[in-house]
Amino acid sequence: MVSCDEGRIYEAVPATAEGGRTVKFTGKVTGMDTWPSGYTVAVAGFDAKSEYALTSANVMPSQAGEDGTVQVVMSGVTDEVTQIELCVINRIRERVVTFARVDCSETAEDTIRMDVGEQQVGMFQAVQQQVFDSRCASCHGGSTSAAGHLFLTAGKSYEQLVNVPSVVNPEVMRVKLADAENSFLYQVLHENGHVHHDHQDILSAEPVLLNLIDDWINGGAKP
Repeated sequence: MVSCDEGRIYEAVPATAEGGRTVKFTGKVTGMDTWPSGYTVAVAGFDAKSEYALTSANVMPSQAGEDGTVQVVMSGVTDEVTQIELCVINRIRERVVTFARVDCSETAEDTIRMDVGEQQVGMFQAVQQQVFDSRCASCHGGSTSAAGHLFLTAGKSYEQLVNVPSVVNPEVMRVKLADAENSFLYQVLHENGHVHHDHQDILSAEPVLLNLIDDWINGGAKP
């Protein structure tokens, strides 16, 4: 998921400690360019207790070869690190979403190899995976019907949200491009605006995901 300097996130390269193990990462990674400043697509090491990366190396579009394969080498991985992830972290190195993971808690080898195949790591993919699939789809499209006539299942959610008037308040778009506060999705999740079921508790304990949705909308709600 990082430097707090302003500017494009791809310019920051976190330092790693000398010695320790080395991670060799390989994969065809797409969607990196959908993330705004403040988020970093990274190969990162975590322990079992914290949401904050102990070490990380950026995954950048410029690293891709002619066939689209990205290779990243991260050295200085200490024994504190128990898992390596292809993930997105924010400015304070907090995990936002994980796309692939490898357990290295019992690895004695000096080199940890991580081949993730093809991975789509776009920002909307993260919203779909972390929010819609796991928290919303059971009511919004998990069966033949959807609450509020809103399907949030994969393959349908984007077309149902972006620049589509709300059924409850047709004067407000469900997602208004580049304007989170005037989007119905924002109002429901932050203020429970004009709906019967309380949606505020869905993400109230996970502000990192609320910020993810807001930043996705304010960044132009890219698919």
